[in-house]
Amino acid sequence: MRWRPQSLRGLTIAFLALFLTVTMAAGLGTFFATLSMVTALVDERVEAESHAIAPVGAAFDQAEWQARIADMARERDTADLGMLLTDAQGRRIAGNVRFTRPLPLGFSALDRRDRIEGLSAGRVLVRDLGQGVRLAVFAETEPIDDYFAMRRRIYIAGFGAIVVVVLAGLLLFRRLIGERIEQMRLTAESIIDGDIARRVPLVGDGGEFDRQAGALNRMLDRMGQLMAEVRNVSNDISHEMRTPLARLRGELALLEQREVAEPVRDALQLAIGQADELLAMFGAMLRIAEIESGARRAGFRPIALDQLVEEMVEMVRPAAAEKDQRIAIILNEPAQLEGDRQLLSQMLVNLLENAVRHTPMGADVRVSLEQASSGIRLAIADNGPGIAPDQRALVMRRFGRTDASRHSKGHGLGLPLADAIVRLHRGALTLEDAGPGLRIVMTFPT
Repeated sequence: MRWRPQSLRGLTIAFLALFLTVTMAAGLGTFFATLSMVTALVDERVEAESHAIAPVGAAFDQAEWQARIADMARERDTADLGMLLTDAQGRRIAGNVRFTRPLPLGFSALDRRDRIEGLSAGRVLVRDLGQGVRLAVFAETEPIDDYFAMRRRIYIAGFGAIVVVVLAGLLLFRRLIGERIEQMRLTAESIIDGDIARRVPLVGDGGEFDRQAGALNRMLDRMGQLMAEVRNVSNDISHEMRTPLARLRGELALLEQREVAEPVRDALQLAIGQADELLAMFGAMLRIAEIESGARRAGFRPIALDQLVEEMVEMVRPAAAEKDQRIAIILNEPAQLEGDRQLLSQMLVNLLENAVRHTPMGADVRVSLEQASSGIRLAIADNGPGIAPDQRALVMRRFGRTDASRHSKGHGLGLPLADAIVRLHRGALTLEDAGPGLRIVMTFPT
């Protein structure tokens, strides 16, 4: 499987690696191509000068060789040209230079190790003229001393400057892109946390990112409008229904107190209880709407969550004792949380009462609180019947109830209310298998 960059950082690294590879290849290719061209030109010159001194097939005596080399030195600018004629024993016959080592026939390179005055690099052609006589002609490949060393430094500085400029531009580009992406991410997280009024900031330059941010903001405005309409319908129904229900409940209570109501008093009490359940249901719906609006976050204060857990457990212990149930607390260390104490108390009481209500006589309930790598981890587990995995998504919805709990008291808003409170605190609530039983895990960021 081919690797492809999946993030801005990966794309930056991939582009930078490709750019450096291409730049280095271009720099090295240019340098060695130039060096090869200079070498070829010098070889052509050396070969031409060698054949001018000693044409192919020419036969001269020693005096004539000396005269031709002397004429060549007088007639031409040979400041960078060296010549040496040697006999079969390697003795110098004529020329303006001496070599410290025997040179092979054909072309070869010269450098500082040959200790030729004024030469740092060059090319030499050695030809056999017959009877052991050899002619060596060389020329410098550098117009000045250490020319190619200076050329290397020029290439390194030039291409290095290109790399630095492109790298700086790339890092600036990545920073600008990263900032715009980060703004979108923060906006999305704020909306997830309940701040549905948050929008992606605009720079005002009318560029691609501004147009994209504007489109996202218009989409969020439309979504917020639709959500507000749905929420307003739900809230309006809840508000409008509470008033007549409360009035009806009051009239039933007054009627139940009259003597003439004695024959139907039991039925009236049942009707009052059902009205109370409806009022509680509408109250819970309004409570969830208030929590999901995020308005309560403005009143967050530091809370000792471990102490709050102990207080709520002690409050529920009498109800558990009536069913011979035991509630154990496992607190590994103190836990501090920024939050709403009233809402967290309501959440803990609701979850603990649910654990007591939905487990049989003699069941065990365990409450644990610990600091995890992801934040504070609060778990409430029991060894009751639990909730099947395929039913857990159902009970997290409003009015969602399993088949087994449809005939028991409740209206299916307990877990959605707890989930709304946890999300208000930027946490997450999950349902797990306690083996046997149910474990409710709440994770809060520290």
